[in-house]
Amino acid sequence: RTLRSVTSRLEDLAPHDCEFFPPACTPDALCPNGPFDATDPSKGLDWRTHVDVITGRSASDVWIAGSVGTVAHFDGTSWSTSDLGTQESQHALWLLDSGEVSLGLTQSIFTRGLELDAGASDGGAVTSAGGWSVRSPRLPMPPGFNASRHRFVTAAWAAPGAEPLWLAAGDTLWRLRRTAGSELELVPGAPPSACPVTPCRKIRSIHGASPATLWAVGEIGAAVRITAANTDAPVATQLDPRTWTGLAGVWAASDADVWAVGGAGTARHYAGDPLYWDVVADVPTNENLNAVWGTSSSDVWVVGDAGVVLHYDGAVWSRVKIAGLGARRPDLTAVWSPAPGHVWIGGVGVVLSLGGKP
Repeated sequence: RTLRSVTSRLEDLAPHDCEFFPPACTPDALCPNGPFDATDPSKGLDWRTHVDVITGRSASDVWIAGSVGTVAHFDGTSWSTSDLGTQESQHALWLLDSGEVSLGLTQSIFTRGLELDAGASDGGAVTSAGGWSVRSPRLPMPPGFNASRHRFVTAAWAAPGAEPLWLAAGDTLWRLRRTAGSELELVPGAPPSACPVTPCRKIRSIHGASPATLWAVGEIGAAVRITAANTDAPVATQLDPRTWTGLAGVWAASDADVWAVGGAGTARHYAGDPLYWDVVADVPTNENLNAVWGTSSSDVWVVGDAGVVLHYDGAVWSRVKIAGLGARRPDLTAVWSPAPGHVWIGGVGVVLSLGGKP
């Protein structure tokens, strides 16, 4: 081979996205800030850990949960891990005023600080070193109910500090709530019949701008609106996002201003049409997009595979830089923002914040 051919091959192999991954943190870049060590995988949480959910009550009360029973908390100054007492992967966090709930399976619900009837549902469980107890909720048993089909939680959402927790498991949307007798109860929220065209299987994300109206998106372009969600008779309506691509994230600024993202750079915006979502054609990536969050219609954050982070300012999408990761390009799977200028992002072996500050 000639020197020219070897040089050309090396140029082909060199990363072409270095401008988005600078070595040093700056105020306009996302930087490592979490229970992972940015440069040494032997310190902090294992880099193989997946952060599946990140949420909080405020900028000084932030939680993450993910694979192998990982739960960690940020108190406004530093991060600390919380021993859940299990290695079950966690896909949902429910932060109530009186305590926390974490779950990855519908049969194993971990609670911390909640006043529940200890004898009714926890089977005498021992509290973990992190203060968590595992409980099994009361389950409905309608004709044909198969608990094994509804074990794995794939999405969850509740209005801040409120009940119930809406969650997706199997082909059904459920509501987890506390009964008058201080038990946890899991009741149907929307049955499979709510999605007659594209089955509501493997819903990947749920969110609402208010307790009364929420949205759920998932595989095969499933997009469902739930109205009267804060009553005993919620109504599910399937709308058309004009795609068969799987949708992985949804966030609502209002009942008529909703964003959804998914595979291969897919983005959709709902603006109040009786049936259809709008196609968003100017998203500057073809990577799979996994989650979306915002604080207003002019402050929307989207995260995806290969370290992609996008921001929408109400007019233009832009790519956001990530500093301090070296050659790593981790898939990013969760995003949450308590206020403009503050954003937390989680993914495979990483937690990021804007400017490296909370």
